[in-house]
Amino acid sequence: MSELKGIIPIEKKFLQNNSLFALEFREGFVFGRTIRRRICQNKPYPVIDANGVTIDLAANSHQSELRFVDSRNTMRDKLYLDTTTKAGLPWFYHGAFGIKPQQINMYLRFPEGDIIPGKFPNLDPIRPAFGDNISPINSLVSPYERPTDYHEVVIPPQEHLSAEYFNKEPALGRNFQPVLNILFCLYFVQLFRPESHSDLISNIALRRVPVSFLTVGFGDVPENIGDQMEKDWRVTPMTLDEATILGGRF
Repeated sequence: MSELKGIIPIEKKFLQNNSLFALEFREGFVFGRTIRRRICQNKPYPVIDANGVTIDLAANSHQSELRFVDSRNTMRDKLYLDTTTKAGLPWFYHGAFGIKPQQINMYLRFPEGDIIPGKFPNLDPIRPAFGDNISPINSLVSPYERPTDYHEVVIPPQEHLSAEYFNKEPALGRNFQPVLNILFCLYFVQLFRPESHSDLISNIALRRVPVSFLTVGFGDVPENIGDQMEKDWRVTPMTLDEATILGGRF
């Protein structure tokens, strides 16, 4: 288990059916409950490139950005939802990665091609190509057998997640293949609207009821909801203050 205090196995944070949640986007929060869920796990997942070739990292070397593609069909990204809803319900992923061996650093990018979160605010960007030891995922903080919330990720529909890797072995040392335990929960949810659930939204915002707060993406700033998802999900994000004062208004 992780040597750092306060890091929690990700499965302990998965929502159950009928769990209440507040989902934070850059524009504000949306509120809802899970209708059903499905655990999605790929263990082991030897990291492969776009051609399906297993990555074998030489000592002190870097692997550039890769999606988590399906080894059976590399045109498929296993953590990508291609529609905003499924069977009429909004859906999204929530989970984390375990990794081995301990010599490998993993650096998530979300959305793909974006900056790598996790640095101290006053530092220059993290450099995966140099193996910077600034908040990478490794087996000390997120063990292969039990992924943790060290990098807890919420993936909305129509966004790709990717990662880079670095072998920390000194020059002339051993090659290693990154192997992942990809552990996510796929939620199908009901979202609440002020005209029908004003009191419940207010109670969630005030934490008067048991509720989980989740941030879309990970890192310092949540991701945007986007016009299409806002339309399809039929919600408008609001601040916690706006949500708080809804109680008794409708």
